[in-house]
Amino acid sequence: MNAPYDPALIALADAAAPVEGLSVLPHSVRMSSLSLGWYPLNIERRELEPGDSSLPGGTKEHLIFVSLAEGHCVRESGGDVSESDLAAGLVSVLPSETPVRWSWDTRLSFAVMTLEPEYLGKVAREIFGLDPAGVRLIAVQGQRDPLITGIAGNLMREAMNGDAGSRLFAESLAGMLAVHLLRNYAERSQPIKTDRISTQPRAVTQAVDFINDNYATDLSLSDIAAAAHLSPFHLSRIFKKATGVSPYQYLLQVRVNSARSLLAAGAGDRSLAEVAAAVGFADQSHLTRHFKRMVGVTPKQLRQ
Repeated sequence: MNAPYDPALIALADAAAPVEGLSVLPHSVRMSSLSLGWYPLNIERRELEPGDSSLPGGTKEHLIFVSLAEGHCVRESGGDVSESDLAAGLVSVLPSETPVRWSWDTRLSFAVMTLEPEYLGKVAREIFGLDPAGVRLIAVQGQRDPLITGIAGNLMREAMNGDAGSRLFAESLAGMLAVHLLRNYAERSQPIKTDRISTQPRAVTQAVDFINDNYATDLSLSDIAAAAHLSPFHLSRIFKKATGVSPYQYLLQVRVNSARSLLAAGAGDRSLAEVAAAVGFADQSHLTRHFKRMVGVTPKQLRQ
């Protein structure tokens, strides 16, 4: 491909540890989701001064990069050498276990997402009916892809905000990303089956009941899916098809409505921070932000 190369491929030297022989550059990290316990998708924003790096054995995760600034990079992989000018907003995909070496003579700024190959294989099998062994991601560079850019932006905002429910939100985005990669960045030995998703109303009801009973806890998509006896990938698809919203969005609605009921009833002597904790939000600011977006006024204004 002749498109400009994404500078985020340089992040491979940082983001994919542990890799034998890898020189990790922790000083380049400006934001990371790794401490939040997300699975199977994480994100980091990094900045690097001019230098070079190599990964002879690649990494165990699939890497998806979004460039955040202009720059210049030379890449060598599989005997091919490419020299590219970099541009903000470009997306690149590097499959796991892909050997690569880079050098760059400009400051680089980028976001890098890591996706577990096992998770992508499960999506291939359970959503599309594909044999994971017959699916292979394609390495691409310098693509314009608004959906991937949007996922990266949402993940970075979620990592910075640290809301309760962030694990569920990240898992939902992981499913969206995996489906997109399988449709657009993969070679398949079988055609994708498009008629595998049904609404399964009983499973959706079980998921809704589980959220309503446990909304004040730190729910994950896996927890909800287990209650509905489905895989997380399948639940995400049928839940939105049946309700019009994702499990994460429904969880936020339940929490906001519960907070609204408490406030409307007076909530005794509870502070807004205590109300936020009682309905599952990380703190008062998280309650306020989602409350105002859904209700139109802040909790304080409603209480007054």
